Amino acid sequence: MKNQKDILSKLNINALNPMQELALETISSSDNTILLSPTGTGKTLAFLLPVLDLLDLNNPEVQALILVPSRELAIQIEQVLRDMGTGFKVNAIYGGRAMSKDKIELKHTPAILIGTPGRILDHFMADRFTKDHINTLVLDEFDKSLEVGFEEQMT
Repeated sequence: MKNQKDILSKLNINALNPMQELALETISSSDNTILLSPTGTGKTLAFLLPVLDLLDLNNPEVQALILVPSRELAIQIEQVLRDMGTGFKVNAIYGGRAMSKDKIELKHTPAILIGTPGRILDHFMADRFTKDHINTLVLDEFDKSLEVGFEEQMT
């Protein structure tokens, strides 16, 4: 893990919990992982740490896409990533805000893009960023995305 101690220090975390340790080990050695753990157990950090290892600072394109069911979760994950101070650009895009704001942010392409399925699909359809470099897809709270009606957009 690149600078894991530095990242944890910035987040005021002394050590990963057992679920996070196991998730880090599993995600790092597997192409596909499903992480099931109750709310509040640190799943966000558990998937973000290995995602960071897959990113290339020299690649100016979107490399990781995180789909979430709500703007609140998109903003929360974006803030955690910013607090980590990794040097990677990150943006959250979601419905309920001006599309023009998304367009401006996407012109300065983030390495990590977080968004709700409908808004991400809008940008996919308009070809506002290349999908060719996305090597990591995270479906956070996938079940909730389906519950709130994003099945078609997720497909």
